Amino acid sequence: MLKAHRLAALAAVLLVGSVTPANAIPVTYSTAGVFGVSGTNILDRDGVRIEFNNLLSTTVNPPPNTNALFGSFTTVTVPATSATLVDTFTLTITQTVPGPGNVAFMSSTVGGSIFIGNSQAFVQFNGPLTRTITSGGFTTSYRIVEGDAANPGRLELFGNPGQMSTLNGVIGIVAVPEPGTMALAFVALPLLGLGYMRRRRRQAVS
Repeated sequence: MLKAHRLAALAAVLLVGSVTPANAIPVTYSTAGVFGVSGTNILDRDGVRIEFNNLLSTTVNPPPNTNALFGSFTTVTVPATSATLVDTFTLTITQTVPGPGNVAFMSSTVGGSIFIGNSQAFVQFNGPLTRTITSGGFTTSYRIVEGDAANPGRLELFGNPGQMSTLNGVIGIVAVPEPGTMALAFVALPLLGLGYMRRRRRQAVS
């Protein structure tokens, strides 16, 4: 029978090995966006028309993290005088590999003013800016990287027709520990600490 400290050491090795990054594991996903007022991918208000360009099925290979595109907003029409945008926007990420068919949602508000050649309009994503999907033995993370320290998650919209604002992010993936490995770790890791304390006591006595 394995001694307690050997069992604990084995559990530690298994646990560390089971949560290492999943290199070269492909992730296939798509995105779709919906504005709150219209219920579609188009915002049409006071002479302003902005369309969200859904991302069709795309495959990336995180090593274990990679830059990714989550779609884009195209300014189609802009009025000559200032218009104020007030709306919401929901981004749906659908992951098919590792799969099947899991989704994550990211909500945001649309605000600011816009007119021809000038824009303070924006899409402000609400925190947390990272969503995760666990499926097929892996946990995939989707993180929006727009904005700055003052306004994390903010994407600026352009004021000229035809201009496009891309929604950028980062995708990461790690393997999920097997249930049996986690159970062994929960039992054995305390023994590792106990063995360490016993050795310390023996050294102190000697």
